[in-house]
Amino acid sequence: MTQIAELADLSLADLQSAYREGRTGPVAVTRAMLDQAAAVNDTLHALYDLRPDAAMDEAEAAEARWASGTPLSPVDGIPVTIKDSVPAIGMRWHHGSALHGAGILGKADGIPTRKLKAAGAIILGKGTMPDFGLSGSGVSGSHGIVRNPWGTAWNTGGSSAGGGASIAAGVGMMSVGSDIAGSVRLPACHCGLAALKPTQGLIPHAPASTVRSAGPITRRAADLQVWTALLAGPDAGDRYSVPLLGTDPAPGWERDLTVGACADFGFGPAVEPAVQAVFDTALQALARIVGRTRRVTASYGFDAYLPIDDSLKLRGWYEYAAADAEHREKAPAELVDWFAEAADWTPARIREFETGIERGVAGTVALLDGVDFLLTPVMPLVNWPAEDRGPVFGMPLRHTTFTAPFNQSGHPAISLLGGFDGNGLPVGVQLVGHRLDDLRLMALATLLETELGAMKAAGRSWPTTPIVSHR
Repeated sequence: MTQIAELADLSLADLQSAYREGRTGPVAVTRAMLDQAAAVNDTLHALYDLRPDAAMDEAEAAEARWASGTPLSPVDGIPVTIKDSVPAIGMRWHHGSALHGAGILGKADGIPTRKLKAAGAIILGKGTMPDFGLSGSGVSGSHGIVRNPWGTAWNTGGSSAGGGASIAAGVGMMSVGSDIAGSVRLPACHCGLAALKPTQGLIPHAPASTVRSAGPITRRAADLQVWTALLAGPDAGDRYSVPLLGTDPAPGWERDLTVGACADFGFGPAVEPAVQAVFDTALQALARIVGRTRRVTASYGFDAYLPIDDSLKLRGWYEYAAADAEHREKAPAELVDWFAEAADWTPARIREFETGIERGVAGTVALLDGVDFLLTPVMPLVNWPAEDRGPVFGMPLRHTTFTAPFNQSGHPAISLLGGFDGNGLPVGVQLVGHRLDDLRLMALATLLETELGAMKAAGRSWPTTPIVSHR
């Protein structure tokens, strides 16, 4: 059970059972995934700071613990990766950009890193991200263009781009990403994966933020809960952190649910036919699972993405202006042109977009009035060229119509594989829950994933040999 295609097809529960029963162990699995990283990374540019020697030492220690019946946790010896922006001792932080020169060598572990290490998870390396985390792509000034293993001419989404590409190609069982406008959900959508942007604060991450969440990316929705339980909970390093509440729902709980559905928020790019078709299929599947579904009409009354875009411009300008002057010319012109106007913004101008964000939050909260969960697309379109920072030039996150509003409102949201388009590219759907209802959200996503059976229905398997493609 050390062939990478076999490993990629295993759920986390399958691999844990194999460890317990001695059918395979951390040494063989870690070796196979390191070999896979070596085989695909020159094509995908997904990972950096790979640590093969340390990972194998940790795998040997974990294997001994499993053999003696004393694993540190259920994920002891399970290989994972972490995003560039998640600090780790001895690994470099670039934030995706050559603006930061050779990067900053980590001298302390971030909260997710610390929790993974304490549980015995084996960190293989770091996942590439785009410059500043401010594009929904894999275009990185520090590490090149991340390519999608489902078709190397196509985008991976971002900003947790390397995590998405590597998981789809069979490297690691989970990648910790972070999400400020869709940055774990978008790569999951592009790469056929599952990802949770949790209730704001559920998974602590520093510096504390009211909109940026750390979250797990996995090959299937069924694997999200174990990682979320591990990463979640109050931590002194994140003043907004909250506990994971509730228990696993009882069998049959889903029959009492009302799930809303909305594929039009009234703003943003038009939903492509392939995306609409997958959304409709997912809604039909949900109708077979839950007690009731109903269409929800959005009532924003304005383009609620625009003030979010302004807030991201300001974030980009702050990072750019604080960097060493000698490196600023290395920042990509497309992004600088986008956010440079923030240099002249007055307090009144900033207050204007903050007011717009609050108006948008009210519209987002209203989407869940009278329903237990909400189904939406993840993106309005399927994909675009790998070399582009987004489908709309000069506005790199314009397509986050269905994801960014839930960062502002703090709702938990999951992207999962809904199906494939005519080019064989994955198309995701998004399930959204009420705040602090993450456990039930993950349970419903698992039921929907099983009902859809999208990989089997399409006759597809994980692209452990990346598909070299041309548009």
